[in-house]
Amino acid sequence: MNNGKIDIRTVIIIGVIVICIFSIVYGVYYQIESAKQKQLNEIIQETQPEEQIKTIEFDDLFDSNINYQDNDNVLVNKLDQYEELVYTIYELEDTAYGINVKIPTININNEKIININKEIASIFQDKVNEILANTDEEAKKQVIYNVEYTAYVNENILSLVIRATLKEGTNIQRVIIQTYTYNLSTNEEMTLNNILNIKGKNKTEVQTKIIDTIQEAIDNSGNLSALGYNTYNRNVNDSMYLIENSNNYFLGPDGTIYIIYAYGNASYSSEKDIVVIN
Repeated sequence: MNNGKIDIRTVIIIGVIVICIFSIVYGVYYQIESAKQKQLNEIIQETQPEEQIKTIEFDDLFDSNINYQDNDNVLVNKLDQYEELVYTIYELEDTAYGINVKIPTININNEKIININKEIASIFQDKVNEILANTDEEAKKQVIYNVEYTAYVNENILSLVIRATLKEGTNIQRVIIQTYTYNLSTNEEMTLNNILNIKGKNKTEVQTKIIDTIQEAIDNSGNLSALGYNTYNRNVNDSMYLIENSNNYFLGPDGTIYIIYAYGNASYSSEKDIVVIN
């Protein structure tokens, strides 16, 4: 008789039962998560190697420099004769607030380029000013903001690509990509149609490749969504994927055409689709 007190043997038995239940629950959870990870790895492996390479190559382009693919004897009326055709006009690295930015400017003295430079400052530099002006120190410390760029000159065509990565508090990370393509001979901004014409590309084939790339991304996103991962909801019939409405493009290494759909430009997303035309 223990007069209402639980003896040590009962405590041990209860403890063993609890441990057994926990072990079973953990084992089931581990198996489920392992199965999900295996499915995820299979989905990633099933992605066409070409598509993986395109993204890796694109991400590796950002050196915050200008790259001349033909020669460096570009004759333009520069704003600053001592600087490159594209150079870093604003740079800040502030580890206390997670800021690391290199913001470029196009060094050409004409009204069109001056307006482009104003747009670049408005999109990328104004955000730095906004972060630094915030009087909430804790909110500042929850911000990560990186800006980098790359530029190419191919056959007197200048292409500038700027990428920003922005994470604010609990918001989903955004990746913002902005491109500018300019004909140095005619002093005109170039459309994707212009570039395809100059490079002699079949527009029907290019349009088909765009749609195929987006459909593949939709298929992969569907597989990931089924595993519980958040993905960007694409619509292959959206008019944004038409050549005439595709506004992010540039001529990169060896005159390769990159067409970019950066969903973070308009929403909280870090996803992007890249179509490469060799």
